[in-house]
Amino acid sequence: MNFSSVIKEVGRGARGARGLETDAAREAFAALLSGEVNDIQLGAWWLAMRIKGETPVELAAFVEAMQASIAWRVRFDKPVAVLPCYNGARHLPNLTPLFARALAQRGVTVLLHGVRSDPTRVTTFELFSALSFPIAEQASEAERALTSVGMAFAPIDSIHPQLAALLNRRWQIGVRSTPHTIAKLLLPTDSAAVRVVALTHGDYIERMSSYFASLPGARALVFRGCEGEPVLHPKRAVPLHIFRNGTTVMREWPGVAEHDLPDTHDIATTVAYIESVIRGARPTPPWIDALAQEVHDLTHEVHTDHS
Repeated sequence: MNFSSVIKEVGRGARGARGLETDAAREAFAALLSGEVNDIQLGAWWLAMRIKGETPVELAAFVEAMQASIAWRVRFDKPVAVLPCYNGARHLPNLTPLFARALAQRGVTVLLHGVRSDPTRVTTFELFSALSFPIAEQASEAERALTSVGMAFAPIDSIHPQLAALLNRRWQIGVRSTPHTIAKLLLPTDSAAVRVVALTHGDYIERMSSYFASLPGARALVFRGCEGEPVLHPKRAVPLHIFRNGTTVMREWPGVAEHDLPDTHDIATTVAYIESVIRGARPTPPWIDALAQEVHDLTHEVHTDHS
């Protein structure tokens, strides 16, 4: 495609930029995923989209292009809670693995996906590895783990190598952009699903909320995650946007005055904390329980609808 025409539309600045129509947006993102776009054009598009932001039409079209080139999907006979994990921790311990286990203990089947590593953060993949929680490199491994223990982590370079390569361009360009938003909408399952989508900034919350509100039959929770991971921040009040088949319910996690989290967030310290909760040496944090119950209830509704 003529990618310069794409840049001409989206690269006019925050006020002058125009959103792409569905076909053009789908074709543009497919070209980016396939590597057809040269480095100069990629960098121009990357920064232009970071300034402009995605329109609802672009968001849906980009997701469609991403889903069309996914390497594998999980087929499962129960609804699956899907947790995208692309941020990691740099201040507080990353408790996403503990949240996934809390869901599995409630009978919720949990499929996580995300990056393996980030030189600036502790990723969920690294913690899954350190905890010996199941990691799936292909669909059959994921399906076995979901059946046996109720959860699995799928690295993005396994389920979508093209998207993983695009995400890695961040380290050359210096900032995140549209691919990092779109990755959180990846759906690596053909089963009925509940999406648990955590974001960092308020404007992204609005965009994601518009996306799910317009998606027929969508079941999702959208909220500002703890450093962008799909867990609540312990001390901050966090609005939860809950989507049920075209309707939206708002709830709020009020935060707690005190918590017993460690002062450091390194892998060894985080693993020790999570293992102490698993052993029963300390209680499950209330913000983990609260979100796990919300996801459980939403997943149960999906199961009831499909039974």
